[in-house]
Amino acid sequence: MCRIRLRSKKVRKQLDGLSAADFRRVDAKITRLRENPRPRGARKLFDDIYRIRVGDYRIVYRVDDARRLVDIGKVERRRERTYRDIGGLFD
Repeated sequence: MCRIRLRSKKVRKQLDGLSAADFRRVDAKITRLRENPRPRGARKLFDDIYRIRVGDYRIVYRVDDARRLVDIGKVERRRERTYRDIGGLFD
C-alpha cells in the first residue's frame, strides 16, 4: 500500500474548486491509487510520472516505488496547457 501526498497547496486549491460530485469522483480515484498506483487506463507520461482520467479531469502524479509514495502534482480539467511543464511539478 502506498501513501498519498498532495504535492502543493495549489493541488489542494484545485480540489477545493471542484463541484461536490466531481470532488467525490476524483477523491475516490486518488484513494484507489493507494492500492494500485498504476491502474488500468493510467497513461505513463514520462519517467515515473503518470496521468489518469476522471471524466473531463486529469490527475497527474508521480510514483516513488522505493518510498511507496504517490505524489499528486495536478488535478485539472483537460486543456491544451494541462500537460505543459509536467516535469517541473515534481522538482
